[in-house]
Amino acid sequence: QTLEHREMAFALLAFCLAFLFSPFSFIIFSIFALYYKKKYSNKSASSVPVLPPGQNPHFYVLHKLMEEMNVEIMCTRLGKTHVITVTSPEIACEFLRRQDAVFSSRPTFMSASLISGGYLSTVLTPMGDQWKKMKRILASHILSPARHQWLHGKRVQEADHLIHYVYNQCMNSMTGGLVNVRVTAQHYCGNVIRKIIFSERFVGVGMEDGGPGAEEIEQVNALFTILKYLYSFCISDYIPCLRGLVDLDGHERIMRTAIASVTKYQDHAIDERIKSWANGTKKVEEDLLDVLIMLKDSDGSPLLSPQEIKSQILELMLATVDNPSNAVEWALAEMLNKPETLEKAMEELDRVVGRERLVQESDLPNLNYVKACVKEAFRLHPIAPFNVPHVSMEDTIVAGYFIPKGSHVLLSRPGLGRNPRVWEDA
Repeated sequence: QTLEHREMAFALLAFCLAFLFSPFSFIIFSIFALYYKKKYSNKSASSVPVLPPGQNPHFYVLHKLMEEMNVEIMCTRLGKTHVITVTSPEIACEFLRRQDAVFSSRPTFMSASLISGGYLSTVLTPMGDQWKKMKRILASHILSPARHQWLHGKRVQEADHLIHYVYNQCMNSMTGGLVNVRVTAQHYCGNVIRKIIFSERFVGVGMEDGGPGAEEIEQVNALFTILKYLYSFCISDYIPCLRGLVDLDGHERIMRTAIASVTKYQDHAIDERIKSWANGTKKVEEDLLDVLIMLKDSDGSPLLSPQEIKSQILELMLATVDNPSNAVEWALAEMLNKPETLEKAMEELDRVVGRERLVQESDLPNLNYVKACVKEAFRLHPIAPFNVPHVSMEDTIVAGYFIPKGSHVLLSRPGLGRNPRVWEDA
């Protein structure tokens, strides 16, 4: 028998074991099969550029391996997929600027498919007609400067609610006047995005002190659970034949449960709003949900289906709850550990704003030191270790290395934000 025949036999037998005995048996036998393949395969020299240096490590030690190998670009083989990890700003720019068209797609992961309703949204959707359609909608109707200004009043209302809640917490003798910054920041972000999408800050009734109720806590916690497992290592993403058959690591069950905890509070509201516009009881656009519903195509028909609206709203909520709240928490933590930094920030606030009024969005262009502190929090303490992955749509050369079609590119946030060649105090 040839080596190819032996590999096919091992693969078939491993698949049978998975059904006859257990997933554990399948994993053990698959490891043996991979070892057998590696031992008897012949390595042939090639004149084309080589892959970046790398080994076959566990996913969570990529940063440590790159430090030990002293490299800024590394290749990891997961199943049949080459995963390219980057910590060099120059190489990152080559991926995202000079060859942006080649690396503008996304991987088809289980987590992304569940969140986007089968790739109906924008950020998580691979390159194609659907992605182009949703990108145009977001750029023109959701994220434009005019739309941002249109929603100014809703953001101001939530800022006032935040101050009211923090004051109540400080005056609460039951908690000793302590304020949980993480909880406060996370739920403030949740309140803001609900306000600008649904014109409601709560999905339930909330608390008397202005804080979140049980429904809001459940929804925000579920959003962070989804973010935790989005693009996390899942064996079925790299061995596609397992998808839909077995949930070896339990990620699919966790994701489905968390998504249901979020959507049960908003999908009904979306359906009711669509009906209100259809029967004429709703006539004035007041929030982003109204904007999405009222988009029309060239024939005057709704541009987005109800499922597209629901998927895009879930994506918007995920995109707005983590980064701002994480930056606020870490910026305050760094300032408390470095009192001189906090003092400078307070001096700037006193000089620009004074103590007779509250900070307004119009003050932000003049609060340069405060903005620098927030940017440092983003740099030093990113919410996730990697940016959203990119996928190469064709074979190409980057930094002298061969990048095969279908490779996944991960830009390391700590690697870029703490690169010693760029940052003295990394």
